[in-house]
Amino acid sequence: MSFDLIPKQRACNHPPRSRRRDVAALRIEETIMRAGDPAVNVRTGYALFDSDDMLVDANAEIFGGIAQPRGEQPPMDVLAAVARVLRQFASFDGLVVEQTDDFVRRAALRWRQPNVPPIEAQTFDGAWKLLTSHPRLGTGIALISTDITEMKLAQIAHLNSAEIFRCITDSHPLPVWVVDEESKQILYESLDGSHLLGRKWQPQQQQRLTDHFVNPDEFDQACRHVHGNDILRDCEIEMQREDGSNVWCSTNWRRSVFRSRPSLVIGVLDITERKKAEAAVREATSLMQRVLDACPSPTRMSTIEGETLYANPASRELYGDRPHIADYYVNPADREILVSTLLDKGSIDDFRVRQYCSDDTIFWGSLSARLIDFQGKKVIVSNATNINAMIMAQQQTRQANNRLTDAIESLAEGFALYDKDDCLVLANSQYRKMHAICADVLVPGVNWFDFLRVTAERSQFRVPGDKIDEWLAERARDRREYRQQEFQHADGGWFFVSNSPTREGGFVVTRLDITERKRAELAAKEADDLVRRVLEASPVSIQMTRAHDGKQLYSSPATTRLLGDVVGALDHFASQAHRDEYVERLLRDGAVDEFETQLKRSDGQTFWCSISSRLIDFHGEQVIVSHTHDLSDRIELQKQVEHQREKLHQNEKLSALGGLLAGVAHELNNPLSVVLGMSLTLKETSVDAKTVERADKISKAAERCARIVKTFLAMARQQPTRATNVSIDEVVSAALEVVNYSIRSSDIQLMFDLEPDLPAIWGDPDQLSQVLINLLVNAEHALHHWEGPRKILVSTGRHPECGNITISVTDTGPGIAEEILPRIFEPFFTTKEVGAGTGIGLSFCHRIIQAHQGTIEVETMPGGGSTFVVSLPASDRFVETSGPSDDEPENSAGLSCLVVDDEREVADLIAEVLMRDGFTVVVARSGEEALTQLRKRTFAVILSDLKMPSMDGRRLYNYIADYHPAEVDRLAFLTGDTISPDAQVFLRATKRPYLEKPVKPIELRRFVSGLVVRQA
Repeated sequence: MSFDLIPKQRACNHPPRSRRRDVAALRIEETIMRAGDPAVNVRTGYALFDSDDMLVDANAEIFGGIAQPRGEQPPMDVLAAVARVLRQFASFDGLVVEQTDDFVRRAALRWRQPNVPPIEAQTFDGAWKLLTSHPRLGTGIALISTDITEMKLAQIAHLNSAEIFRCITDSHPLPVWVVDEESKQILYESLDGSHLLGRKWQPQQQQRLTDHFVNPDEFDQACRHVHGNDILRDCEIEMQREDGSNVWCSTNWRRSVFRSRPSLVIGVLDITERKKAEAAVREATSLMQRVLDACPSPTRMSTIEGETLYANPASRELYGDRPHIADYYVNPADREILVSTLLDKGSIDDFRVRQYCSDDTIFWGSLSARLIDFQGKKVIVSNATNINAMIMAQQQTRQANNRLTDAIESLAEGFALYDKDDCLVLANSQYRKMHAICADVLVPGVNWFDFLRVTAERSQFRVPGDKIDEWLAERARDRREYRQQEFQHADGGWFFVSNSPTREGGFVVTRLDITERKRAELAAKEADDLVRRVLEASPVSIQMTRAHDGKQLYSSPATTRLLGDVVGALDHFASQAHRDEYVERLLRDGAVDEFETQLKRSDGQTFWCSISSRLIDFHGEQVIVSHTHDLSDRIELQKQVEHQREKLHQNEKLSALGGLLAGVAHELNNPLSVVLGMSLTLKETSVDAKTVERADKISKAAERCARIVKTFLAMARQQPTRATNVSIDEVVSAALEVVNYSIRSSDIQLMFDLEPDLPAIWGDPDQLSQVLINLLVNAEHALHHWEGPRKILVSTGRHPECGNITISVTDTGPGIAEEILPRIFEPFFTTKEVGAGTGIGLSFCHRIIQAHQGTIEVETMPGGGSTFVVSLPASDRFVETSGPSDDEPENSAGLSCLVVDDEREVADLIAEVLMRDGFTVVVARSGEEALTQLRKRTFAVILSDLKMPSMDGRRLYNYIADYHPAEVDRLAFLTGDTISPDAQVFLRATKRPYLEKPVKPIELRRFVSGLVVRQA
């Protein structure tokens, strides 16, 4: 060890002291003298030395309490005295005492050094001494030893307490500061406090806690509160870290004294995350508020007593601001029922009541509500929907059903509809009247075979008893294919019966009483026999030929001798021009007298003859009666054309009527889907027997309506009635059989350009032939008074791009005026004179081609003729015979389905049916909403309507194909719009499965099950 020592000066060389120094020395001397008195103080030891450093006087305390008799000891200098004193010490000035001369010398020098801090020494028994030195009044030095044991122990205890306090605060998990009240200086800062502020506390540097307050005034506010209450709890303060970031703290303040200074002890809890969570909650609450405010559906929160806690703008717009919720109800008891149900079950859906809207008008509302806990209270959250339109639609559906029933009842024919199980659905009064003998059996639900057996057993038909089963087997074929037959009852009555299968597997039976016609036919036959006998005996050349084909019905013996034994009248004419003139006059006047022309004999020679003829009706057919030289073939062919035109005209009228019926029936599809689906769902889910019975009645009535709708759609011929593979050459040939003669007899050149080996067309050959006949007849009419070239060209081929089969009819007539060109396909639009045309020929063609998934277009130039081009897809399929399975589809639990339909009721019905099968169903009210759902997740099945506002089913399909191609195979359509050409073309092009509305739950389940199976 080493001491910083000042060399000792001898007393003889000491400079004179100041008066102040002398006074101090005097006072010390007196103190020492008093210390030597045991009565005064026994804890202070002293040793007095003269100027030669020789011991003059000392008490026992300086040597550890051992008294030394005066005068018995040899003289002792400072070093010897210090060595003796050191024997009692274990430590001296912080150093372990060593009993060596060097240590004694250095200790003596350190002890006697003036004007330096005193020395602390500890004895072996643990006592503490404070060692100081002072100059004596005269010369010499005094060494003083003062007992400071109690003070030292107190100091050590204080240091231990401070260390314990530091350890506790530094190990405490929360930040702690001790701050001077006045200066705001940090007196102590825990480690976590430093971590919180992001810096290291330097005790030697003055640091103010308010430097880290975002708002320093908060410190003063907290101080004022603590002064009044001594403690402050949960005071939230925003502080700033060393890096500039902010932190929120919850602080507890308490007044205290630290190192004799008034201080504040501040404990801190970091609540930054809690503040962020509170901000997030506030933001979420604000977002929810905005969502509810923007929601178009009226939404309200109220107490059970009826006090409104919240109402969104849509609710206020619907109801206005009434003081109490009960004021919204036309019958306040309805709300009591709603509240009672909520208290019992916790929720209610589609609670229908009559309510007042904001202008006090009454409307039907559908309420859905839930009972929830809010701020410790039970409150009601409800949603309202104005269902006036839905109720009106239901009323309109009932009215439409009534109109259909009235229309069927007003028919002159007997009408009956049977379902796919051969059970009677409905029959009008005429049908019952025609089966009067069995009318008691003819009730809805009766099986057709059971009914026919009763008619046979009651002898309504002439069927032997042992032949009834064979007769029923023959009748079984009637119900599954289109048939027209005549039956005679046992009472002699005759009936013309037509059987037409329906698309859902049932069939329609119509009966027309033809008894009077049969009697007239019998009478006519008898008259014919009489006329034949007269003619056979007549020498006049007389013959009868059918007008439509020229077939010879009768020729007298004189005619046979003149013309030979021929079959038709066409063989007699030598000049076609003469024949045309003859037929024209006969068709115009109904009679021709003395018409001269050249005919052929039986040997092939020609001859002129004079013909007189009359056009008569015979057995419902036009017949030419002529004598002398028979030119009836000309009349017959012209009459055949006229007959075909009249027949086509009637078909066009019926087609237009059918189109109107189809339109009415189509508008019933959506409401029928809802009524049918809801009734079946109610039947499946209800446990109340009466409710099940009523639901069953509704279901049967709705199914009946649906079947009627589908039947009329089929009768309207919106799709081909007899689809098969058709050769286009056969279609052209069939059309030419009708119009060839008329065109050529009008001095018009008919030409053909038919491409060989074209693929077949999938369609109805009769309808396609009617289209071509219409186009050829229109071309002929365009050339009637045309002075230019008179030619018609029929050509067939294949489109080079799409591969469709094309049929073109081109005439060299005047063309079509530009102002009427856009209207030529409109129903009932015509440029012909009154009585010369109906205006539905081209519209008829347009509808048939659309039903065949094709197109019809016109190209024309004024004075340059017109070309009608029909394009039809080539057939790539075969006739299939398969029926729907009656098996229930398998449960699809765990699969998800997206239902897209703008008709809320239809969408909800579909969702409910599928959810009962285990599907997880998401409903989208528009195409845009469906895309939002597809961005979030995938679905096993996607069912979409075709016609929707904004984004329809076609655009939705295109978007999915572009951005979600994996979902395309899961997409199918539920639609009532298969009638429109656009829908038919789209469905054919995409090859996506579809189900036509109205939809029954079992049909929907089978359809969706088939989709799932195909994907698997």
